[in-house]
Amino acid sequence: MTTERRVVIVEDDASIAELIEYNLAGEGYAVSSFRNGRDLLDNLAGVGNVCLFILDIMLPGMDGFEICAWLRARKEYSVTPVMMLTARASEADKVRGLNVGADDYVTKPFGIREFLARVAAQIRRFEVTCAAFSEDGNERSAESGSATGAGSILFSSNESGGTTVPAQDLFAIDAKDERDVLKEGSIVLDDARHRVYLGGEEIEMTNREYELLKYLMRHRGVAFSRDELLNRVWGYEYIGETRTVDVHIRQLRKKLEKDDAHPIYIETVRGRGYRFRE
Repeated sequence: MTTERRVVIVEDDASIAELIEYNLAGEGYAVSSFRNGRDLLDNLAGVGNVCLFILDIMLPGMDGFEICAWLRARKEYSVTPVMMLTARASEADKVRGLNVGADDYVTKPFGIREFLARVAAQIRRFEVTCAAFSEDGNERSAESGSATGAGSILFSSNESGGTTVPAQDLFAIDAKDERDVLKEGSIVLDDARHRVYLGGEEIEMTNREYELLKYLMRHRGVAFSRDELLNRVWGYEYIGETRTVDVHIRQLRKKLEKDDAHPIYIETVRGRGYRFRE
């Protein structure tokens, strides 16, 4: 039995929406289509599991940027890939889309073959992340004997609403397989749980920010060019601008550095690109 791959489209132009729906259905995807943000919000709970959102930007009421920010603020959609689809091709619009958490940005008009390749790349990457998380969660539940057992709670919420690592469980993080947990200074990346902590408090990240940080931390001390990072983090099928990397690096620095103008973790290598400190 195969798992349904559902794509949600929010596009107010009926002809474009129908073109996308037809081609996605031809690739075997289940499709839910809405004409505006309000319809999406009112009906999303009944849609089921979503593996990709495709959002037009110029929509009546809530625009695509607002919808993307709304999705990213909710735990169940915080890492679900979001593709922005729009006729607005200015750099400012692209940067804004990336800043609110979009994973890809496609401008109209677009070639349908390239569009479908981008869709497939986003969904494949999302499924790999979900599969890794699910397998690890099942193994840990079996080991602990109960999902609510005293030994199964590693993280808890603090008074401000963030998530902290209790002092008594810091040793548990240190003792875990180094392939699951990456640590540097006050940064802890727990790959099994797909979470990042700074000074014990959870930091919210988009899926792309998380993958970029993980790649840099796993190769600390190695300087990568922007093209190399696009290829290795976004995937070889990604056709984008190196500006995309700069935007995500800037967002990571804002979230992780005490002074993002003078970063100590993610370093700029003049004439090369970026590296995570060794």
